[in-house]
Amino acid sequence: MALSKWMTAITTATVTVMMANSAMALSCVRGSIEQSFKNWNDAPETYYIVSGTMTPAAPLPPIPDIRDLSQGNFDTSNLRGVFRVQGEVIGPVTSDPIDHYIWVRVGCAGPWCGGFPSAGTSGVFALKQLPDLTLEHYSGACPGDLFADPNGSIKARVQQCMTGNCAPQTPVR
Repeated sequence: MALSKWMTAITTATVTVMMANSAMALSCVRGSIEQSFKNWNDAPETYYIVSGTMTPAAPLPPIPDIRDLSQGNFDTSNLRGVFRVQGEVIGPVTSDPIDHYIWVRVGCAGPWCGGFPSAGTSGVFALKQLPDLTLEHYSGACPGDLFADPNGSIKARVQQCMTGNCAPQTPVR
């Protein structure tokens, strides 16, 4: 009888841990450009919001496999690569051209990691100015770092946010 209770307790604990891990995997919700703008705008660091294309300019380090992370043998604290950014820095009314080399840093949340953009990835994204005056784009485990913008609507929404009108776009039904 005691063995049966012990086995039930072990099974319950295992299922609970597995469910908690599954729930963590579902905790990423696609961010809106308005929320990302607010995060970038409220940060103590300087951010530049860019509409452009990113292309790797040097070989990229490998992104860790979930097994490597779960074994704790992969240091992700400085997982970054060099990219060339071409496009424009968005301003409230006009934009300034940019053709610059930047860092792309990949972040991990538990066993899940972001990834490096593939060659020619384009959209709207932010570049953080680092203390040494270089620029860095962060690619985290959850979405909200890069927004595809094939028709320019995301850029227009960023410009609205820059003029103080940053209401989220209401979905059309």
